[in-house]
Amino acid sequence: MQKVLFLPSDHGGGMGHVSRCIFLAKKLNDLGHETAIVLEKKHFAVGIKAGVKSFLVDTRMERLQKYQFKRPFKPQVSLKTRIWKAPIFLEFNSLAFQVPRDGYVSEKIVDIRLKNIDKMINNFKPDVLIGDTHFLTYILGKKNDIPVVQITRFAGYPPDPNFMWWKDDPPELTPPQAIRPFEASIEKYLDERASRAEDLLRGDRYLVPSCPEVEPISGNDVDTHFVGPMAPVDDNYVDNPFTGSNNGLKNIYISIGGGAARSQEKQLFIKLIEVFDGSEYNVLISTGKRVPAAKYNNKSKNINFVDWVHGLTAIHYADLIIFHGGYGTMTETLIQNKPSIVFPSHSEQEGNGRRIQKLGAGAVLSIHEKELSPLEFTWPYGQYTFLAGYELQLERDTVFEEVNKVLNMSSDNNGISNKLKALV
Repeated sequence: MQKVLFLPSDHGGGMGHVSRCIFLAKKLNDLGHETAIVLEKKHFAVGIKAGVKSFLVDTRMERLQKYQFKRPFKPQVSLKTRIWKAPIFLEFNSLAFQVPRDGYVSEKIVDIRLKNIDKMINNFKPDVLIGDTHFLTYILGKKNDIPVVQITRFAGYPPDPNFMWWKDDPPELTPPQAIRPFEASIEKYLDERASRAEDLLRGDRYLVPSCPEVEPISGNDVDTHFVGPMAPVDDNYVDNPFTGSNNGLKNIYISIGGGAARSQEKQLFIKLIEVFDGSEYNVLISTGKRVPAAKYNNKSKNINFVDWVHGLTAIHYADLIIFHGGYGTMTETLIQNKPSIVFPSHSEQEGNGRRIQKLGAGAVLSIHEKELSPLEFTWPYGQYTFLAGYELQLERDTVFEEVNKVLNMSSDNNGISNKLKALV
């Protein structure tokens, strides 16, 4: 029996990373291994409910320890650009932008987090560490002489990352100097140089939760394995969630995932009602509990809002899926060979949509103004710049043009579907 400790990225949206790790942990448990997972407060109950031993990292306590005796005395991320409302779309070109978002704003914070997880390692005594975009996994592995497995993807694949693969990097984008908060730990524990955020995600082995067609990673001589989606792919569907599904109309499932982290949900749902009300489709919209579904029901005869729905079932009964481009939903649509349209709210989601489009399985439709504006932040290591769109633009004619085009696609992706299922 081996002991395996999982470290998913849990500082941002996080649930996709957490769910993959929990899925793999339960599989390892079934094989007789002992597993545990490191989680923050917002997802801690998820690990407990799944029956995986869970260690709590309470990053809220860091606010009491952030102060230091050198400038800046209180290291933090600050918005420099004056904005009138939160962006509906953010463009960025690497995982470097995730470092300040995840709260790694000083060497002190890095050291605090290393020590906290070190205590968990000493308690659990794992034989292997498995990370999913957690920037401390590799350092902890080297520090404790424990082999590291990384769950990775084409966009952030450490040996050869290619985040914005579908176009050239916009010159206005300025990534943060993401390696700076880790420099002391890198010098102390790593033998190799690290010059980019992806270098912190290196490992002894890489697991890719997909197939080469979806994640075109070469691997070369690196120990890289395509393992298929780390999520259930069985046919245990529940009841058809579409109301009026016997009226002969096609079904459209619209999912608003937590990874969007948008602030204009209300406007988006109102706009979706304007677009699809009275159309020749049965429309099911899941708000993901971000906004109460009851607020929008009874406003249209052919649109039904729900707080939550069993995703695999909704996709199974849908003729078309519209979503923000989350990795889990992308995989589920490809597995079930269903066409989709992606309304991305940031570049990582757009990358997933572009991959679907390249595979001939769907399309990407921007829901923001064409011209993006610089959005500047400062942190202890200088400035960095996103590009942002603020205005929601979702025109009925444009949406239905894409819907009709995608529904009439002639390509058959059963090959990809079968490869993904076979890899599980």
